[in-house]
Amino acid sequence: MLKRMLLVALTLALLVVGVGATSAQEVFPQNTITVVGFGTAYGEPDVAYVELGVELVEEDLSQAFNATAENMNAIIAALEELGIARADMQTTGVNIYPEDRYDQSGMMASRVYRVRNTVRVTVRDISTIDQVISAGVEAGANTIYNLSYGIDDPTELENDARVDAVEDARLRAQRLADALGLTVGDPVIVSEVLNNSFPYPYGRGGGGEMMEMAAQPVLPGQLSVSLQVQITFALVAAS
Repeated sequence: MLKRMLLVALTLALLVVGVGATSAQEVFPQNTITVVGFGTAYGEPDVAYVELGVELVEEDLSQAFNATAENMNAIIAALEELGIARADMQTTGVNIYPEDRYDQSGMMASRVYRVRNTVRVTVRDISTIDQVISAGVEAGANTIYNLSYGIDDPTELENDARVDAVEDARLRAQRLADALGLTVGDPVIVSEVLNNSFPYPYGRGGGGEMMEMAAQPVLPGQLSVSLQVQITFALVAAS
């Protein structure tokens, strides 16, 4: 009986080892090498984003709320005059914050209300971004947030980065194969990870009345698209 139990246990153990070996071979094919390649392509941005806002503080909530709405309507009208479509303007927040103010003794002296309205503007002609900002401020905007740039269609840059990543992967694989006295064959498994690396310049304006403002210098710079590929190549004996 004991011998039979030991025989059954040994048989099960061999079956488990066999299944594990089969699974490992399916995930990691024999006679292969796996490497990661990196590729990056650069291009000039063709779209810009900026958030323009109005922030007012008053003791009278109705006065602050109405004045904020009036200023924001003026900003929207000014942007439309520049050719910005309503579809490219999106409200990102309408907020009311009550703030209690205290005297030197620690007693509450008054309560004011901070009202904020912010709109996100998509600028499809980035040569006009300085005009957009100036027009918004002249119309009543006293906050500027999250000025950033993008590429509307990064497909071409992605393709360039992809080619560079594959070439980089093959070069890395060949260097490893040379050290092993082997040659890189055809790719067996390929996967990729895309990373659009767009920088985000950030600016914020303060409150207060602004008169006779000069256009702010705004530089778009360059953006990059990075792509990573993992490729498993077949390995063959060097001829």
